Amino acid sequence: MLGKNNITRTLEELIDVNEWQKIQDNFSAITGISVRILDLKCSAVIKPSRQPSLCADRPAICGECLPTFLGGKWSVDKNLSYSCHFGLHNFMAPLRIEGQVMGYLIIGPVILVMRKPKEEYRKAAEELNMDLDDFWNAISEIKVISFHGAQSLVELIKDVFEYLLKMSYQSLMIKKDLLLNDSPKMVRLLNALLDVAFQVSGADVGSIMFLDKIKNELSIKASRGLSEDVVTNSRVKLGEGISGMAAKEGEAFIIDDTFKDNRLKNFLNRSYISSSMVVPLKVEDSV
Repeated sequence: MLGKNNITRTLEELIDVNEWQKIQDNFSAITGISVRILDLKCSAVIKPSRQPSLCADRPAICGECLPTFLGGKWSVDKNLSYSCHFGLHNFMAPLRIEGQVMGYLIIGPVILVMRKPKEEYRKAAEELNMDLDDFWNAISEIKVISFHGAQSLVELIKDVFEYLLKMSYQSLMIKKDLLLNDSPKMVRLLNALLDVAFQVSGADVGSIMFLDKIKNELSIKASRGLSEDVVTNSRVKLGEGISGMAAKEGEAFIIDDTFKDNRLKNFLNRSYISSSMVVPLKVEDSV
């Protein structure tokens, strides 16, 4: 989806499905109320929690138990609630990031205030070709709650899920920004990394190179003690030179008087460097 804030990810792409499922299941177990989370296409993002048998066993009927704007047959009132054919109530709330709706939270069905006497459900039972006792047992599974209590529960779980959604989105934006090699955040991060490396190692000269996987070459993105010309023009092919070999092999090299790797001896011709380290930086085992 694409909205006014240019959030191009869908709800499914932003959330941790397993984490959300666990939170939703726990909420339903504690409250005894079914919870559903739908995307903008009215598809369940995760499995509904604690769905009562009256609804779960009758998808042809209860599959339409949604507001009209989500493809159902019931009108939402000013309190963002709606009641179904059997008088059961559902409450809903939009899940937003920065004002943009990403999906919908639906809590229910619930029975407001009190159940009707058993006999008053006879007509509904007949419509479903159910025995009255069976219908009564199914109705008895559904939580009785006050209107205020239902709204409080909606606000509680809405706040929890919107917080998780916000954290997921912010994390995604940070990662996206950091993937841009020349972004301000990336520059600050690389310079901070070099500062720490220099403090730990006592080095005089150093750089961080990025691997362009299309060109299969390394170029310098941050440095200390190198001339501007070297920083701008240095390119090392993957597998060539010490840094190119380290990137290709995914292996760190510590180079001093005792270094004996014959593959790299021809590159050890800078007498002004007494020792050096070349360390590949990896993300999920990829340099």
